[in-house]
Order: sequence, then C-alpha cells, then structure tokens
Amino acid sequence: MPNSQRMQLHSKPEGRLAWNYLLQKGFNLVGRAGMTIREFLANALGYDDRTIQEEVRTIFINSSPVDDIDTVYVRDGDRLALGSAMPGLVGICMGRDNPYKSFRSGIAAHGDGAGADERERIRVSVKIFSTLAVDTGTDVLRRGILVDAPVLAEFLNRQKANLTPRNDASIESLCESLRGREGDVAVSVEF
Repeated sequence: MPNSQRMQLHSKPEGRLAWNYLLQKGFNLVGRAGMTIREFLANALGYDDRTIQEEVRTIFINSSPVDDIDTVYVRDGDRLALGSAMPGLVGICMGRDNPYKSFRSGIAAHGDGAGADERERIRVSVKIFSTLAVDTGTDVLRRGILVDAPVLAEFLNRQKANLTPRNDASIESLCESLRGREGDVAVSVEF
C-alpha cells in the first residue's frame, strides 16, 4: 500500500479497542503469490516469530483449521481467520499442533505446494479474533489494512469523537467521501 494512497488517521488511545470491530469483521491485505501462511503472517501482518509461535494458536484458511503453517499456501481470494488459543475442548481441537488434531483431520487444510508466480500480487481477506486482536491490533493498524469504503465510513462516523485525520480534512468530510466510493480503502491508524 503506497503512502500516497493511504488514509492516515490518528485515534485517541481510549478509542483503540473499538478498532477490534474492524479487525474481527474482516479486512483485506495484499501479499505475494506463493507465500506460506507463516510468510504471510510475517510479511503482510508484520508478526515476528515469537508472536506466530506463541500467540497465533488458531488459524483457519477458507474455514479449514491449519496445523502446518509452513506447507499451506495463501492464494488470491483466500479467507484467513486468526486467533489466540480458544477455550474448551472444541477450542483445543481447533488450535494448531495439538494432541487432538486427529479428531478434525478430515476438515484440516493440508499443504499442496505453491505453484504460483511469486511476482503476482494476491489479496487475502483476514479476520483477527480474541486476545490476538487486542495484543497485535495496534501494530497491524499502524502498518495499514484495506477496508470496504462504506464499512469504513460507518465505523469512522461512530468513532469520530476519538479520531483526528492526519491531513487537513475533517472526519465528517472523510466519511462523506467514503460513502460514495466502492471497494477497499487503505487506512492506517496511529494511537
């Protein structure tokens, strides 16, 4: 996302948790074809190795749970859901690399090779849930996400008391301009 095309906002720190709504509702990120899930988490989301290993404990790609993030590849149009460890037996079974993963082996995602031109750009839909959104959301939002324009307009309108734009436009004028747009808008947020 080039900076010239990014909407830059500043939010009061007390408004930070409200942004979890967008992280959980879903946003898009651009990556490179042929990336494993681990590479996508590192490059598109900016997660370091410790965060990937210790905090990203539940991963679904296109509604299938993932265990091996080094052999499953993201493709254009994929849907990726991320979370920390989930409670209960179902949460344990759906978490990655757990002793009960055999219970869901029929629905789990399996590696099938990259087979893609690494120069090709892909768009992946991402949702971040639970404490993972709380723990990593500030950094993800600072890096920037792509959000559907009408969804962003509605969200910003509800949050305008906590927001100031990074340029001279008012939040009201930003919301109005977004309502007339279609497609994604690149937005980054500083707290």
